[in-house]
Amino acid sequence: MSMAKDKEGIVSYLEKKGAEINSVILEYISVASSPRSIEKLLGRSGYKFDSNALKEGILKPSLYILDQGGKRWRPTLMLLIIEALGKKPEDFLEFALIPEVIHNGTLVHDDVEDSSQTRRGMPAVYIKYGVDVAVNLGDFMYYFPMNALVDSPKLSEAVKSKALIIYIKEMTRICVGQATDIVWHKDSVIDPMTITEDKYLEMANDKTGVLARMAAKMGAALAEADEETTDALGRFGASIGVAFQIQDDVLNIYPSGVSANKGGVGDDVSEGKITLLVVYALTKLKNGERKRLIEILASHTKDQAQIDEAIALIDKTGAKEYVSKVAVNIVKDAWEGIDKRLKESPAKARIKELADYLITRTGA
Repeated sequence: MSMAKDKEGIVSYLEKKGAEINSVILEYISVASSPRSIEKLLGRSGYKFDSNALKEGILKPSLYILDQGGKRWRPTLMLLIIEALGKKPEDFLEFALIPEVIHNGTLVHDDVEDSSQTRRGMPAVYIKYGVDVAVNLGDFMYYFPMNALVDSPKLSEAVKSKALIIYIKEMTRICVGQATDIVWHKDSVIDPMTITEDKYLEMANDKTGVLARMAAKMGAALAEADEETTDALGRFGASIGVAFQIQDDVLNIYPSGVSANKGGVGDDVSEGKITLLVVYALTKLKNGERKRLIEILASHTKDQAQIDEAIALIDKTGAKEYVSKVAVNIVKDAWEGIDKRLKESPAKARIKELADYLITRTGA
């Protein structure tokens, strides 16, 4: 897989597509004047919505996290795949809210589960609105976007069915991946030395790769691709997601936009996260150093000196360089699985650019 030469080009493209996706999201998560608003989409029951409660419990906290930014790369990937498969992406723009809104729902839940204080440099949703609102909001963001698909008059029942099956399977994976990650950083539940690289990659595949896989497979389903092409594109999407997570883990323990937005350098150390950096370092450190790293992670310390000590232990093993190579190779191998399935086109070139950008970025 060749490296993209115009990273500013892909950044500008993401900003442009992000603005289009944002406009669609606002049509659905909006006041009742929008023809695609929550109240209109859910239909009439014969009773009456409490619009103020809906605004306070759903609309305001939804827009709070959605307005904080994010690259919108998952829905952009979905639209690019639709285009690369010969369809007009503008005909499917409303479905781009599915992976993006669900992604933000996972962030709302993640922050509650990890007791994270900030998200994208702002107070986490549960800090601002309460745990009860945040938990319910995350659930809402998991389910609501699929109304755009099931209510669409432009899709056949066969396409809807295929997309729904993809959704159900991938949402199940999210819960499995999240459960694994949670248990790994609970004190004394799992011995860190039993967590291998393969186990980490499976967790990342289920926790982070899943939404990119969902976006890619849904794009293929909407474009009516065959099963083999859909599966290959799904594997490619997942590989980008896993590589993105690996890069995110690297950026978390060094000064970067990611660490600044999450709560400071080494926030993952404070949470006791078992990242691929940690998995690799534990195989390379001497016995005493290994025990010390595990001790710091298990303590969930907020002491920056101890966090820096853990980062130094990880750093001395060359973990950063190793995991960065792993990320590049994962995406390279997955690209080989779709290269011959997609005709040469600007959309295909953009997909390659996007993958390269996500695994080599240095900012948030």
